[in-house]
Amino acid sequence: MRPSTFKKSVLATNIAILLGSAVSISAVAADAAATTAATENIEKIEVRGMRASNKAAMNEKRFSNAVVDAISAEDIGKFPDKNVAESLQRVAGVSINRGFVGEGAEVSIRGVDPNLTQVLMNGQYVASTAWFSQGSNDRGFNMDLMPSEMIAGLEVFKSPVASLDEGGVGGTVILHTRKPLALDSNTVFLSAEANTNSLADSDYGLGGSGLFSWKNDNETFGILGMVSTLEQIGRGRKSENYWEEGWSASGIAGFDQDRTRDAFDITAQFQPSDDLGFSLHAFRTQIDATNTNQNFLVIGADGSTMTNTAGARVAPNGLPLTGTVNNAAWLAQDTNTRRAEMTSTVIDLTTEYTGNGYVLSGAIGTTFADGGNGGNANGLWGQPINGTNGITVDVDMDLPDSMKLVPNGVSLTDASWQDFQGGSLTETKLEDEEVYAQVDLKLDVDFGAITSVETGLKFRSHDNTYKSYGATLGDISGITNIDQFSDGLLEDFDEVVTGGSPTSYVKIDGLAYWNALNDSVTAWTEELGNYSKIEEDIFAAYAQGNFDGENYRGNVGIRYVNTKTDGSAYNGNLTAINTFSGEYSDFLPSFNLAIDLADDVILRMSAAKVMTRAGYSQLAPGYSGLPTTPPESGRLQTRRGDPGLDPFRATQMDIGVEWYYDESSMLSAALFSKDIASFISSKTISEDLVNVPVPGTYEVVVPDQGRGGKIEGFEMQWQTSFDNGLGALVNYTYVDAKGQTDDGSTIILPGSSRNSYNVTGYYEGDYITARIAYTARSEFFAEGTAIGAGADSFDSQDFLDASITYHVTDYLDISLEGVNLTNEITFQRHSTGAETLRVTTDNGSRYSLKAALRF
Repeated sequence: MRPSTFKKSVLATNIAILLGSAVSISAVAADAAATTAATENIEKIEVRGMRASNKAAMNEKRFSNAVVDAISAEDIGKFPDKNVAESLQRVAGVSINRGFVGEGAEVSIRGVDPNLTQVLMNGQYVASTAWFSQGSNDRGFNMDLMPSEMIAGLEVFKSPVASLDEGGVGGTVILHTRKPLALDSNTVFLSAEANTNSLADSDYGLGGSGLFSWKNDNETFGILGMVSTLEQIGRGRKSENYWEEGWSASGIAGFDQDRTRDAFDITAQFQPSDDLGFSLHAFRTQIDATNTNQNFLVIGADGSTMTNTAGARVAPNGLPLTGTVNNAAWLAQDTNTRRAEMTSTVIDLTTEYTGNGYVLSGAIGTTFADGGNGGNANGLWGQPINGTNGITVDVDMDLPDSMKLVPNGVSLTDASWQDFQGGSLTETKLEDEEVYAQVDLKLDVDFGAITSVETGLKFRSHDNTYKSYGATLGDISGITNIDQFSDGLLEDFDEVVTGGSPTSYVKIDGLAYWNALNDSVTAWTEELGNYSKIEEDIFAAYAQGNFDGENYRGNVGIRYVNTKTDGSAYNGNLTAINTFSGEYSDFLPSFNLAIDLADDVILRMSAAKVMTRAGYSQLAPGYSGLPTTPPESGRLQTRRGDPGLDPFRATQMDIGVEWYYDESSMLSAALFSKDIASFISSKTISEDLVNVPVPGTYEVVVPDQGRGGKIEGFEMQWQTSFDNGLGALVNYTYVDAKGQTDDGSTIILPGSSRNSYNVTGYYEGDYITARIAYTARSEFFAEGTAIGAGADSFDSQDFLDASITYHVTDYLDISLEGVNLTNEITFQRHSTGAETLRVTTDNGSRYSLKAALRF
């Protein structure tokens, strides 16, 4: 147990600087005839459309007491993008990384690792899981789970307030769903759509959504229900280079995922009086994320027998990067089909009572999720390269933007030589659950500039469980060749390989193979060494003062949070579960100040301490990947987590100016800084393990409290609209993010691009609305990796998206949207060793056609 302390001197200095600035600037601005936020904030936007949405979002930023950006969907189904993460990248300071099929996935705010971004729904945590078994088990929210039609808007909090849940070192994103008393009675929304991918041939996905909202004549009771279903066509075509790694492989990979998401959202509101209100909300989403990944690989090349290597660079493991492979374990397809499913559920009840000079509110709820890979059917299909079967492979793993892999003696489109070399069936299961209760009180006071005081308590009980299983297969001697499961050809590799490399090969019917292995299962056995359960009990209390004067407003507060962690895993000999505990406490002060320098100019400042708890994989205490027999290399290796880890912690500060030069236009700039005091990295230690299948001295990779780092930068944004229906949104962010490893060396922190910018232009007329959006970011290290762990780097990326909507009537819209219209190819590189190109990815362009009816 290590209760935390915070650097009082650092935070006190930051706040003192801000307060000192505020005093001097306030004196200069004393004569400015500032209109108070309370008066301006009652403005109601009646006009529907893109311009109105942008104006509503701008007003939310303008009148917030914290550093907040917003996205508003002024009408049902009018969220700017089909993917929530892709809308977030249009916000200043926000960058995203795209997932397996090129859709927005992880969200980074102001250069901070996406795993340190907190995502809440209506202010509460949403349980979610993942399907990729080789990924880390972290706290990140899976953006695929959220239909954009169900979002009324969102806020990006770049500076915290004491009343907001802790957990976002990078920032906090709050998604808001709709409520029936805010809509007209008998509101109906219906939509239907089709989508495809430029790599999908004739495949297309269909979807639709429907909403009905009703309230009584007295507007005291209302109920809203919304359902959504959508099949999305996802594709990935890659060349992959693991030449510098232990298994010395390279391959041509294809990933296909036709993902189906079904969701519903139900909200009931009861407002028996102006003073008392209740809201019951239920949300559930389920994703069938079935996918097949095929990779035609050269595995285990023997560098000593390679020929045609004259002048070739040599990787640190001794392999020439260019030449002809004459001996290798395999030239074979490695196929993996996963019947992955994920579900997330939210049920919560909130109430609010307004008394004479006070507001009392409360919430109770639960959120739970389950997921995993649903069973991973692995197969290997091909032949060894041994110098006697006439198979060789010409390779070039040292090209700047592509790879060369040319088999000789066989054709990859010929199934006859692609014999079955073995298969396996494994499954991961994840569960995530939280129960919470909170109570909040806001009191109107007259303590000089302090106009109200807020305080509250919150209790959270959180469980996260990870299990894995291996199947014992019966007689599979009937599986002999990939031709038994062939489904045509896997094509479209033209953009990721070169030099005569094959651009197509035999495609497997992954589900047919998955069914064949499942039909042969005689037993499932839990892999006890991979079991982990993390239990957290979290208590939080806060006090916050809100102040307001003639030309200034803001808040100051402190949040106290205590976290108790129990991490459970099987002991080394896998006979019993051991539990290890940790506990830490944090005091999280925050300060936000907005000063009206003029009617249309705001100076904004903030300082705070923030934290994010470690990921579940980092907390799990079990030894994963223990060998059952002595390895040929003689090296005993494993990894484990530590439930006693302290969280990520940082002290942050920013200052900015916002100029609202007309009712729909603004120009702003801000400087920001995050001093990361506690960052979790990893290190390798030696441990003598006795009660394990192979006793001995192990090299154990464990999490480690790193030396921290520093993130500094600035952001600018401009928004405007013109009388002719044209408008623009532009932003730019510069980030300098560096950290220190245990040996004191300086590295760039993961998830951070030095430069990123977004340019969006739109036109809105009586019959046509059109938008074009360009997003770019400079190179960055792969998200989700720790300091010093040898993270891969991504090259700079830019994407062009566009949409056009035809307003057929006042009630019917037809829209066409295109994402990644320029078909951006992404490049991922090794950051150590020879620093060669590791993965080249083509995700194609995505298109959707949608009809929406509202009345």
